[in-house]
Amino acid sequence: MAQDADQGAAVTLPGKTRAGQGTRLATLALLATALVGLWQAWGLERWAIDGPGAGLWPMVVASVCVALALIVLIWPGPAGATEEGDTDTIDTRELARTRSTFNLYCLALIVLAVGAAYGGFVMTSLAVSILLVRFAEGRSWGAALLYGVSAALIGLVCFAWLLRVDLPTGPIERAFLSLVR
Repeated sequence: MAQDADQGAAVTLPGKTRAGQGTRLATLALLATALVGLWQAWGLERWAIDGPGAGLWPMVVASVCVALALIVLIWPGPAGATEEGDTDTIDTRELARTRSTFNLYCLALIVLAVGAAYGGFVMTSLAVSILLVRFAEGRSWGAALLYGVSAALIGLVCFAWLLRVDLPTGPIERAFLSLVR
C-alpha cells in the first residue's frame, strides 16, 4: 500500500501479473459469443420481397461485434490505461463507489422483475428510475423524481396508449387506459 499525496487515500500498487491477460480472456469470450450470434443470424432471412428480412439486423450487429472483438484482440491498447493516463494507482474510494453503483444496478433489475409482476408499469418504472438516478448516480431527489415521472408517463402514453403495447398493469395503468380507450 502506498499513500497518495493529493487525495490522502491508500492506493494499491499493481502486482506482477501479465498485462492484459484478463482483457484477452474477456475479448476471446466476447469474440466467441459474437461468432455464435453470427452463426445463428446466418440462417435467418436477410432480405424479403417487401424489404429487409428478420436476419438483416442481427447479421449486421453480429458482424460489427466480431470485427470489434478482432480489433481489440489484435490491438488491445495499453493495459490499465484510463482517460487520465493513470495506470499505476487505483483509488480505493472510487473502487468502493463503483462496487456500490454496480450493486444498486443489480438491485434495480430485481425491482424491475418483481415490480413488473406485482406493481404495474408506472410504479415499477418510477421505483427503478428513482433507485438508479438518486442512489446509483447520485443526482438530486428532484432530478430523480422528474426523470422517474417522465419515464413512466412517456412509456405509458407512447407504448400503452399510442402503440397499444401490453404493459404490466396496475391500478394506475387501468385508470389511465379506461380514460383514453
